[in-house]
Amino acid sequence: MTPRRATRRDPLALSLTRIACLVLAAGSVVGMFLVAPGSATLARADASSAITVKWANDSSSASSFQPARDPASVHYAGFKNLAVKIEQTTGITNQALQVDISGFAATKQATDANGDTWSSAENFFQAMQCWGPDPLAADFNETCEWGGRYANNNGLNRSVYLDNIPRVAAKDIQASALNATDVPFRTSGGTSVTGRQVIQAGSSTVTYPLLDYFGPATTNEVQSVRINGDGTGVFNFEAQTSEEAPQLGCGTAEHLRCWLVLVPRGTVYGGHDNSCSDILDGSYNPFTYGRPNSIQAGSPVNPGCDYWSNRINIPLDFNATGSTCARGNTERRLVGSQLLVGAMASWQPQLCDDLKTTFSFATNPDSVARQQLLDQQAGLAFSSFPIVGSELDSQLGVTELANSKFSYAPITVTSADVAFFAEGTDGRVNDLHLSPRLLAKLLTQSYRFLVPSSASDDSSKKYLQLGTVNRTYAYLNQDPDFRALNPNWAQFSSNPAIVIPGPAGADAIRQVWKWIQADKEAAAWLAGAPDDWGMTINPYYLPKGDARAMVPTFTEAGALALDSNGASILNPVGLSNADSSPFALSKTTLDNFPKGDDSHVPLKLNIERYRFGTLQSAPYSDNFLSAARTVFRADPGAKTVWDPTAINAAGVAGDWVSGGAQVAGQRFMIAITDAPSARRYALSSAALRLDNSTTKFVAPTADSLSAALDSALTATSEPAVQQIDPAKVVDAGYPLTAVVYATVNLTGSDAAARTDFSRFIAQVTTKGQVPGTQLGELPPGYIPLTPALAGQAAAASAAVASFVTPTVPASADSSSNGYAQDSFTAAGSGASAASGGLASGSQRPGIGASSSPAPTASNGRTPTATNVSPIAQMALSGSLATGLSGALFAPLLFRGRRLR
Repeated sequence: MTPRRATRRDPLALSLTRIACLVLAAGSVVGMFLVAPGSATLARADASSAITVKWANDSSSASSFQPARDPASVHYAGFKNLAVKIEQTTGITNQALQVDISGFAATKQATDANGDTWSSAENFFQAMQCWGPDPLAADFNETCEWGGRYANNNGLNRSVYLDNIPRVAAKDIQASALNATDVPFRTSGGTSVTGRQVIQAGSSTVTYPLLDYFGPATTNEVQSVRINGDGTGVFNFEAQTSEEAPQLGCGTAEHLRCWLVLVPRGTVYGGHDNSCSDILDGSYNPFTYGRPNSIQAGSPVNPGCDYWSNRINIPLDFNATGSTCARGNTERRLVGSQLLVGAMASWQPQLCDDLKTTFSFATNPDSVARQQLLDQQAGLAFSSFPIVGSELDSQLGVTELANSKFSYAPITVTSADVAFFAEGTDGRVNDLHLSPRLLAKLLTQSYRFLVPSSASDDSSKKYLQLGTVNRTYAYLNQDPDFRALNPNWAQFSSNPAIVIPGPAGADAIRQVWKWIQADKEAAAWLAGAPDDWGMTINPYYLPKGDARAMVPTFTEAGALALDSNGASILNPVGLSNADSSPFALSKTTLDNFPKGDDSHVPLKLNIERYRFGTLQSAPYSDNFLSAARTVFRADPGAKTVWDPTAINAAGVAGDWVSGGAQVAGQRFMIAITDAPSARRYALSSAALRLDNSTTKFVAPTADSLSAALDSALTATSEPAVQQIDPAKVVDAGYPLTAVVYATVNLTGSDAAARTDFSRFIAQVTTKGQVPGTQLGELPPGYIPLTPALAGQAAAASAAVASFVTPTVPASADSSSNGYAQDSFTAAGSGASAASGGLASGSQRPGIGASSSPAPTASNGRTPTATNVSPIAQMALSGSLATGLSGALFAPLLFRGRRLR
């Protein structure tokens, strides 16, 4: 049999990559929380709208929304001291909200009559989001999102008793049940959706219609919040807007107020008969109402139980979704850095009100945004580095650059963030130390748990592309390199799923690679040297042609392919440029994260029709924001479970599907994201070791970002653009700190556009630098500009407003001082910048403008203002989306790079 090459690439890989840019990442929300995270490293929420509500005798501003409490209730004694605190109740968007619980009792586990043990059997909380206008209405429960986890792979394991999960009692859920009682869900649009299974008309197929609206991958319902021994508990709840949950409609004009509903579950059974639950005691008798020390069986929204009457209703006032800008406003198109998503979401509505101009913003790779700005496809672009000739694709682009003049204004300071969510049997872990080498190991799939594997394969043939030492580490905490930095993780036995944004590039990713490469240990390891314990890089990430970049091959029967001498047939692999020349991660600074391991499993097909690879086992997340949300929801989206009934893209039965969210108490997710997104979803942030240090680890905080500015703000070849050099960060500075600039093409815009851009810069660098969670303020995860940067922004704003396009005679010499050359590495180019830039002795141009001369702009290419039509108004609601731009620019993502 002809040997099958281990590197055979899935023919759908490119399509999957492009599709990944179009589909927003959707993970499974955390269904069970053990303990709360530690304090956020960058302030998360404005405490001004926090509220504490008592279960009994409440006197808060929400007291009128609470059901009456009856001291004669069988639940009263267990709940009378309960209180909950919500950190933020106004200005809500899609975010994590911290909820603190006090005055309760410790969660207990219990075993039922069938011998099944439930970890959250007594004393826990449940949470959900509701849209109904009156939280005391008899049908309010029909407006609450619950029941979406009644499905396979729901991530709950044996946490709560099974009939907690649907909306109805067990006797009523089946489509064949007679005289069944339904508890429908009613959408904000008025559609009533049954809470039961149904049989499709004209067939015998049983469906669960609720999954058409929300399911394990999208719902935010929380089945169990565990309570500590001292009666306290903390968890984070994902508030969803109409964009994530259109069925709830929160943030639309009709539903600016929605509700967080918390249902305590104590020790007393609250059902009268099997209309609540069919649970039995040890003698196989039905539970009776008021039975103490009982497993909490029954759905919280089922009126056949009385748990719903114990709920606590918390009002949540949402920011308006969609466009809030007035019709007829002038529209200006802004493009660029993902680091601005959080800030622009806050600034945009206020800019509409104050400046009467709609600044629509779409993210794309920073390098693409610079190209768009040069091509006059956008008037203003956000990025962290200047436009340089080495990242342009043609001589025409170089000529355009030489004949253009730009203004650079610092807009904000933030950082990339190695964010994580780790939850063991003893609760959440919030402290993680990473060195450049450790992160390099994770990014290059150099642990066995990061490469594609199948349980059906012979264990002796798994992971053979990895080194011998690598294969011995079944868990991350077995790596001495990791243990040395994280002794507190010795008993943590879960491996991390790595969530990285892509395949689109970003300047912030470039900062991550620069931090890694500047560390001597990490650079040597990336070049192929073993660490102190013998672990080596995955050969797929070595340069093409490296003698060590070889992997074994297998036959279709799953056996090692051998030559006539009985030796394993090896296949050359490795990283290369488009011209097939090799490139090395130890030297080439990328602005993206390649997924290089091209192995496919199972080695031997059984019932499966085809194999899966890295893009299925560890799919990209669309962007920084979705990466953070994926980690918060603890669902990496790995499609590694073969479902013979699933219909694939070709319409044929059989496909790889998701195995669902990670199980409570066994969660570990790491994402490369940005600080604002990490704060938005209440993630922990790894403390990073400074380059070539052994003792200094720094997490992203306001102080550490400021310290990085003080110690490592370094000039690029464009005098108006300074950027953090991770290699120069010292002491308490955070090495992934980044300054984001707004770049205006002065010669490629008309006077009216420049006036609007000048006003935009002036507002966001003054009023927009006030930290806070209200619209117009600087959200958590950013720090205000320093006085020096603010002064530069003010000068740039004035320069943009006062610029006059010069008239240059056709015969005039249009030579320039040369296009700007970035002394860092050109983003996405993978090659060091060429020599050039300002010649020795050249006069430094005015702050905010580049040094190239400015011939007359081409009137035919000048972006012009437009009055926003009703259709365009609707389109603005998606102005912060990134998926489409990622797909459009997919061909550019690995420009000049080829993975072998």
